[in-house]
Amino acid sequence: MFGFALDTGNDPEIITLIDQVKNIEGPYPIAYKKVRLVNVHNISSLISAVESSSKMHQNNGFICKLDQQNNIISNTFISNIKISKSKKNIILTGLAWTNPKGYQKALDMRLNNGFIEKNIWKSFRKDELQGWLVHALHFRNPKINRENINIQIDGNEFHSLDGFYCTLGEEIHGVSGYFGRNLYALYDCLRGDFGVKSISELNWLNHKRSKKLLKTKFTEILEIFEEYNIKVLLN
Repeated sequence: MFGFALDTGNDPEIITLIDQVKNIEGPYPIAYKKVRLVNVHNISSLISAVESSSKMHQNNGFICKLDQQNNIISNTFISNIKISKSKKNIILTGLAWTNPKGYQKALDMRLNNGFIEKNIWKSFRKDELQGWLVHALHFRNPKINRENINIQIDGNEFHSLDGFYCTLGEEIHGVSGYFGRNLYALYDCLRGDFGVKSISELNWLNHKRSKKLLKTKFTEILEIFEEYNIKVLLN
């Protein structure tokens, strides 16, 4: 379930519920999009709210993902909203602050208690893994800052660079764990504040397959680990 709320500067207040939202994700963080709202519960309230805010030059809002109790668990900001109607649906056009493809899929799994074991990310397509990783980042909760930990990853368990980040995150933080989604983010995680003060040793099984798969990124990753004094065992 989704909801729509205007951006008033206060906590978002849901104007109407929406059964489905299409075209809310994308490869760019900010993009001009036509977002299709399927089965808007209160169309008149939505249209009136957007039209009224447009007259005040504050026609910005949020498309909110809701849990079973209609609490907001995530939202997408959209600015300069224009509204139009199709035969069955409402179209919101504007500049949207989007998440990658796969993000909503991960949210739905979270709402349905789907995170019960590691490697669920393997059910995601290659182009959905960044969405999985952003979801893991948004919902991370490392309560304990561990130090001098030893970890192990297996090169046979992932088939892309994003798969490496998924594997590393779960090895360190468990199911749906996060520890970077690109090289810059990996740097940030190793600096601290992501549940780990330091890593003593990384045992990289089947590293030759990873080296062939990741190419120059494999060397860059090893250089990052070396910079943080992580002993890497290549097996």
